[in-house]
Amino acid sequence: MANIDLRNPSKAETDSLYNLYDAGNYSGAEEFCLQLLNRYPESGFVLNMLGVVLNCQSRESEAIKAYKQAIRVEPGYADSYNNLGLIIKKRGNQEEALQRFKQAVKADPDYVEARNNLGVTLQELDQHEAALEHLEKATNISPNVAFIHFNYAKSLRIEGDLDKALHEYNQAINLKVGYFEAYNNRGTLLEDLHRYEDAKKSYTSAVQLNPENSLAFSNRGLVEKKLGDYTGAFRDFSKALELENHRPGLSDKDLRFRLNVNLGDILLYFKKFSEAIHAYDAALEIQPDSEDVLAFKGNAVCALGRLEAGLQMKQEGFGIISFDSKEGVSIKHGPTV
Repeated sequence: MANIDLRNPSKAETDSLYNLYDAGNYSGAEEFCLQLLNRYPESGFVLNMLGVVLNCQSRESEAIKAYKQAIRVEPGYADSYNNLGLIIKKRGNQEEALQRFKQAVKADPDYVEARNNLGVTLQELDQHEAALEHLEKATNISPNVAFIHFNYAKSLRIEGDLDKALHEYNQAINLKVGYFEAYNNRGTLLEDLHRYEDAKKSYTSAVQLNPENSLAFSNRGLVEKKLGDYTGAFRDFSKALELENHRPGLSDKDLRFRLNVNLGDILLYFKKFSEAIHAYDAALEIQPDSEDVLAFKGNAVCALGRLEAGLQMKQEGFGIISFDSKEGVSIKHGPTV
């Protein structure tokens, strides 16, 4: 039977192309695309698929040309706008990628992948109010896709709609078994709602799902600290720091800093002053200019009976209130004269 749409390949030809792609034979799919373009030079579908298989071979510049050609021959080809946006975003140009995703959504308002990509890019540009419109639409189009509910919840939380954000995180968890990120983020949201026991349970689920994730242990430690469970907090902060220290070159310095400070605080509470000083020193190695940590260390030094040295640290860290008839009231840091 003749192909009625002379612009695009027949179903049999399309199926052959998909079979090559699904098998991971990208060079074969590329060759077949070029053959099809000899027959169907105005096919946005084939040009888009050519871009896809070129991108799979890490030939991004060539893929961009193919996507742009697809748009030239078929200006309403939403897939090519979306795919082009993904490559441009990967290259670090968020604003241009945003425009491409907008073009994809304009060409096909029910294109859920493009809606989600548009919403997430707006999130990354701190435009959460604008992101909500597209992520809500995406959840309406595809209500059974967990990661869309997850993305929607993130912007809802930042915009202050905490109850609705909680509902969306619950939806994500119900739709995807073992959704670590959703359990972890839900814990943070439950903390915002001052539901600390529930937050701890959510973090515990996250820890069980990914026992190598230091952030989940750190988060649970923080909520345990709020609940007055200092033994549990010490255990979790210690585990998080152990995990971070086993990631040479990949460790998050800010997280290690916070973990050492929190460990120092807990050790100070347990009156283990020498160990607290060691933890604060580790934090100061990461952020030497942290005045607060220097003052915290001063508290531990004072507790060991070294009052002069400890008070000096507290003065350098917290400062003292000073009054001058010309300058008025101020906080003075640094050594006392």
